[in-house]
Amino acid sequence: MPHRARAESTRNPVAVAVGLPDAPALTTTRAARGTGMEFLELNCERRNAGVTVPVRENAFLIALQLKKSTDFDLFAGGRFIQPEGFEAGETAIFDLRMELATDLRDPFHAINLYVPHKALLAMGDEGDIPRHIQELRHTVGETVRDPVVRDLLLSMRPALARREEIPELFVDHVALALSIHLAGKYGNVAQLPRQWGGGLAPWQERRAKELMEANIDRGLTLEALAQSCSLSKRHFTRAFRQSTGLAPYQWLQHRRIDKAKQLLAKSAISLSAIALECGFADQSHFTRAFSRVVGVTPNSWRRTKLE
Repeated sequence: MPHRARAESTRNPVAVAVGLPDAPALTTTRAARGTGMEFLELNCERRNAGVTVPVRENAFLIALQLKKSTDFDLFAGGRFIQPEGFEAGETAIFDLRMELATDLRDPFHAINLYVPHKALLAMGDEGDIPRHIQELRHTVGETVRDPVVRDLLLSMRPALARREEIPELFVDHVALALSIHLAGKYGNVAQLPRQWGGGLAPWQERRAKELMEANIDRGLTLEALAQSCSLSKRHFTRAFRQSTGLAPYQWLQHRRIDKAKQLLAKSAISLSAIALECGFADQSHFTRAFSRVVGVTPNSWRRTKLE
C-alpha cells in the first residue's frame, strides 16, 4: 500500500490571516530535507472580506491566481503598496517577513506554495544553483507570468481536492521541482526586493533592533544579527548604517547607555552591577563608554538627577 501524503486542515499563518483556517493543505515530508514546505488552496468567495491580520513569518508565499482579483490594498509593515497585476494565471511572490496585510474587496482563489526560508537555504545544495540563497527576487505587490510555476501549481489542484489519496512522493517531487525552479530563476544572495532601496527593509530593522534589545546585557555577534535579517555581514552593516545613521555596535552602545541612565536615576544599584546588567565588561569599561557618549561620568550624572 503506497505511503500517503499528510493531508490535514491547515493552520498555516497565511490561511488563518485571511480567515480560511481550514483551507485544504498538503505538507511535504522529504522535499528540501524536510523543511516544511506546504501547498494550500485559498478560496474566498465573499466580497469585502476586510483587512487581514498582518502576517510576519520567516517564509515566502508563492501564489498562483486562479481568478482575477485586482481590487485590494496591500500593506507591508504598515506601508501602503499599490498592487499591480493579479490576473488569472499570474504568480505573486510574497515575502512574509515584511509583516504583510491586505484589505480584501474582491473574492480570490489561489493555489499556493508556502516556502520557509530554511528551504531556500537547502536549495543551495541542489545541482547548479548558487549556494546560500537568501532571497527570491521580486517587486513587492506585483505579479509575473511564469509558465513553470503555473503548471506545477495547477498540478496540485486535484491533489488538494483528494488529499487522502495522494502519495507523499508526488507532493514532495512537485515541491522539490518548484523550489529548484524558484531558486534558480529568482534566487539571489542577500538581495532585498527593489521596493526597499539600499537600507534595511522595515522587518529587518525591527528584527535587528529587537535582537539587540533582547541581548543588551550579553555579547551578540555581527554574524548573528546579519543572519537574523538573512543578509551577509557586509550587506547588513552597510544597510543598518543607511537606515539608522549608526553602525550596529554604535546603536547598541547608545541603547546600553540609555538603559544605564534609567538604572542610575531610579535605583541605588552600584556602578559595577549596572555595568554588568547593561552589557559592559566591567565598571571601568562602563565609565569610559558613558563619559564618551554623555560627557560626564556615571556618578556625576547620577548626582545631577538626585539633587
